[in-house]
Amino acid sequence: MNSLSQHCAALPNRLRLGIVARLILSFAGVAVLILAANIVIQQGILVQSTTRVMRLAAPPVPVQPVRAPPQVQAPPAEVPQEPDRAATRAAVETALGALTRFEQASQTRVRNESPSIDTEYRQTEANLTVSLKPLVGKPDGLLSGLAATRISADLKAYAAQGKVLTGIADSRRATEVTRSALLESLNARVKNSLSGAWKIFGRVVARQSLIQLSAELDTLRQSSEALAAESPATEPELVAIAESEQRVQKTLAANEVDFKRSQGDAWYQAMSSDMTQLSALRENSAQLAGELSDGIQEFYQRGNKLRNALFTAQSAASAPAHVLLKPPVPAPAAVPAAVPPALSVPPPLPKRALVETRSVSSMPPDPASRRAVAWASGAAAMIMIIICIGIVLSIVAPVRRLVRAASQIASGQDSVQVTTEGITELDSLAAAFNSMSTELAVARAASRDYQSDLEEKVQERTRRLQELSERDPLTGLPNRRHLFALLDTAIERARTEEHLVGVMFLDIDNFKYINDGLGHAFGDSVLVAMGKRLDELASVGGFAARLGGDEFTVIWERTSSLEDIRKLGQGIVTAFRSPLLVEGRELVVSVSAGACAYPVHAQEAAVLLEAADMALFRAKALGRSQLSMFTSDLLDVAAAKFATEQGLRRAIERGEFELYFQPEISAETLEIGLVEALIRWRGADGRLILPGEFLAVAEESGLGIEIGDWVLRSAISAASQWQRGAWPEARVAINVSPRQLADGKFADRVQELLAEYELPARCIEIELTESVLQTGPSTVEALKRLRAHGIAVALDDFGTGYSSLASLEVLPLTRIKLDRTLIQGVDTSERLAVIAQAIINMCQGLGLEITAEGVERPEQFAYLIRHRSMFIQGYLLATPVPQHELVSLLSVVKERARELLITSGAAPVRSSECPDPEPDTAESAELRA
Repeated sequence: MNSLSQHCAALPNRLRLGIVARLILSFAGVAVLILAANIVIQQGILVQSTTRVMRLAAPPVPVQPVRAPPQVQAPPAEVPQEPDRAATRAAVETALGALTRFEQASQTRVRNESPSIDTEYRQTEANLTVSLKPLVGKPDGLLSGLAATRISADLKAYAAQGKVLTGIADSRRATEVTRSALLESLNARVKNSLSGAWKIFGRVVARQSLIQLSAELDTLRQSSEALAAESPATEPELVAIAESEQRVQKTLAANEVDFKRSQGDAWYQAMSSDMTQLSALRENSAQLAGELSDGIQEFYQRGNKLRNALFTAQSAASAPAHVLLKPPVPAPAAVPAAVPPALSVPPPLPKRALVETRSVSSMPPDPASRRAVAWASGAAAMIMIIICIGIVLSIVAPVRRLVRAASQIASGQDSVQVTTEGITELDSLAAAFNSMSTELAVARAASRDYQSDLEEKVQERTRRLQELSERDPLTGLPNRRHLFALLDTAIERARTEEHLVGVMFLDIDNFKYINDGLGHAFGDSVLVAMGKRLDELASVGGFAARLGGDEFTVIWERTSSLEDIRKLGQGIVTAFRSPLLVEGRELVVSVSAGACAYPVHAQEAAVLLEAADMALFRAKALGRSQLSMFTSDLLDVAAAKFATEQGLRRAIERGEFELYFQPEISAETLEIGLVEALIRWRGADGRLILPGEFLAVAEESGLGIEIGDWVLRSAISAASQWQRGAWPEARVAINVSPRQLADGKFADRVQELLAEYELPARCIEIELTESVLQTGPSTVEALKRLRAHGIAVALDDFGTGYSSLASLEVLPLTRIKLDRTLIQGVDTSERLAVIAQAIINMCQGLGLEITAEGVERPEQFAYLIRHRSMFIQGYLLATPVPQHELVSLLSVVKERARELLITSGAAPVRSSECPDPEPDTAESAELRA
């Protein structure tokens, strides 16, 4: 009994059918019903009947014969002889092919010019002439008369027109090549001028007019591409090219003075001449393009005319003979004779025709059959409705369960299951859905765990990023961004509570030496130790922050007076005189600081820091390891420096610098041995600004290298002009800054300028300040490279500052220039005279030339003139003069030196090159007394 019940329970699952099986069974039942209805309908009785009809046929119509009259034959007309039409057609086809090939070769020759293309063009022209000879050649041509004459004339005109076209095309190409080369020459000339402009941090600082001219030339080059195309330029394109040329010419004319002054008259004349020639070439090219277009049209018209003539000859050769020959006129026919009437024939008897027709008819079925058909149709319709409803319900119900389950999963529910009671395909879909739901529940649980871990990591990273955004990663102090936020908060609190906020800006003195000598890693350790000490010192009433590098800031959030701020700042400066413990070793570093206060000196955080920075700069200028409070005069100094810097940038762009030259007189010959190049700045008001007023600002702002390069080029140019002119022994001393000399390409730059101006290396001398002794081995290497090329090297301001005797051994020097502070008292101070004498003797023993600077009194001249290998420089002999006045100064300075030698009472110079002083006279003795 149990097995029976189980079998019955499993029966529905075994009998479960799919959609396809249900549809097949349903439509099979409907087909059975329709077949039964058809069988019922076919039960009707068919009746067939045959009907015969007898018809009479119509009698035939009698025909009366007519006798044709006899024809009289006309005499045959003479047929003229036909020409050889096959040969004519073949010759015409050959000529047409040769004509087509000549047209193609002509088109290629007009577009391009090469030996192979030109050879092909001439060959096709010869082939065309040869192909037409069988048609129009005399006396054996296939065509003759007017047609041959016309084709021959058209051929000559066609070939001549082709030669004209190729000539115009070659002229146009030559014009375009010349114009393109001229345009590229213009562009290259302007680009070379731009490339020679001053460079500031990778950006070109050139005259605005030169930049504008370059941009307009680029526009002209782009618009001129229309002329180089195969098709002629359109009217708008020609107008655009002409307008571009006019803009370039207007720019040249408007900036004529500027261009001539910066680039030279030859450059400007070349640009103007080239632009005039460029406009003429453009007009010539446009005219040739128009002639080429008209010639091509005429060429095609002549070709079509020749082709039409050949087609006409070909058509005439293909026509039949009776079309080409005139038909003969028929002879008149003879009048026929009388014909006797025909005999009448009696009509035959009519015949009978038998026609047989058949018809089929059916008897209608009985009422019982009709009712059976109706029942069968109704049953079929009902079955179809039931099948449709069952199929729809069997599909819709499982689909709804699936949609409901999907909505539940979408709302966040897990482990949603769908029952599997329905169609086989949908049950399989439900099983897959249930499996997916289970896996999705597991994935959601894992995702929630991962999301939780990720949120914790994000919060941790956010906290760390917040610290990094507010803290310096090396010292742990507040960074620049957090400093401004804290300082703004302190200022807002001070504004409400009406107290002062102190701001101190400080850095480590000579921190560069620590990095260079002990390494950057040790330098970072020094910064960490400094940050810790600053944090401890500022923890009472304030905080410390690091701006970057070795720059730190201390903020006192609540102070009562400027004196308190000064004492706190001085305390920090003093505290750093105690050693720092860095990596187990004690290190003494000093700091310089500048301080200011809110609201006494500024109202905003950025301005307060700038004021403290200005005070720090003054503290460094006072000797380092000091505290300087901000004062209002620092603003004036900063404003003056800013104005000077901006003026220098404009001076570089406008070319406002000038070179003056001060002679150095040889003590042996009393002649000018060399001149020192001294820069001057011609201000907007015409005043000459001395280098002491702007060179320091130029070095700080990074403009010193550009200005130094200008001095180097200008001095070498002046020496080249003198060496080729009135002063063949010209020598120029050129001052070079340590930063300029530290550039690894300086020696190559000097060689490049000497080669450019064709000046021997002996004609220049590189003069260095005593600060060059602070630089490293790269400076010594650069000086050795200069000496290897034969360039002299002088050390200026020797005897003061960083000068040391060891430098005479390390540096490859050829001259020592004694500082004016040593020369100032050689005639009044015995100690200075002894020191100067010792230095002179030492330099003479080392084989070095000596120049004494700042000689302004005859007594100084009298002391120095007695030493050999001595050069004297100072206002007593000559002041600095422009380049054009130096040649006239050569003889004047020598006479001035002779007069001083006589009046000074010094011993005469023993040298073959120096003439003996004039014999004593009463006047000279009186002057010496």
